[in-house]
Amino acid sequence: MDAVRVRVLCLAVWGVSLVGAAETVVRTPPPYTSGTLFVTAARGMQAGLGPYSYDSQGKRLRFTDDESKVMKRPAYLDLLFLFQEGIFYEINNRKGSCKKRPLLSSLHPMEVQPNMTDIGEMYLGSRADSGQGINMRNWLKILPDYSGFVVTTSSVGCLTLSSVLFTQSKELLIFSFTEVTKAIPDPEAFVPPAVCDDVPLEPEGNTLFGVFLDQARSSLFTEPLPKY
Repeated sequence: MDAVRVRVLCLAVWGVSLVGAAETVVRTPPPYTSGTLFVTAARGMQAGLGPYSYDSQGKRLRFTDDESKVMKRPAYLDLLFLFQEGIFYEINNRKGSCKKRPLLSSLHPMEVQPNMTDIGEMYLGSRADSGQGINMRNWLKILPDYSGFVVTTSSVGCLTLSSVLFTQSKELLIFSFTEVTKAIPDPEAFVPPAVCDDVPLEPEGNTLFGVFLDQARSSLFTEPLPKY
């Protein structure tokens, strides 16, 4: 084999290896995850705190407030988002009622969205002590209706660790995922409860981010502002 062919072959192998390396960066999340989700907003206002279950294949999310930890918020949240169907349910277990509403956007904080830019890997914790840190990868997307959206995942396994949404009105939402497991405790979590049977579709829709922003804004007016 002459030198030219060797060079061509080496370049081809090198190109394939680069493509393979690039492809390994963008990983899909596990089929199912669950854990605790803590949503905070500007000034530390609590917008949600409780267990969640997520189906990455069916694009379904169930989030329920932990009533024992809800602090001075006007509404208790039990939400079922069906992203592919474009609807979500607001369930009030206290009143035994349910609202079915249009979901105006499929954007959510659970995983890396298409066309997000990889802005680098970082190590959180100490490399000097084994088991005292985690490799994280950050992803960024500029959205038409928002200033920016950042998702942080584990480099191995692609578990979502946190997401941050920046709005054009200088508000923000921080989604923190803790105690994450690759399973869901209740397969029926994604099935609307009986109280939601035959409920009509409400005319007013919202987004997932809009729901939590509404909670944060309500908290802003029900809690005294923190002193700095």
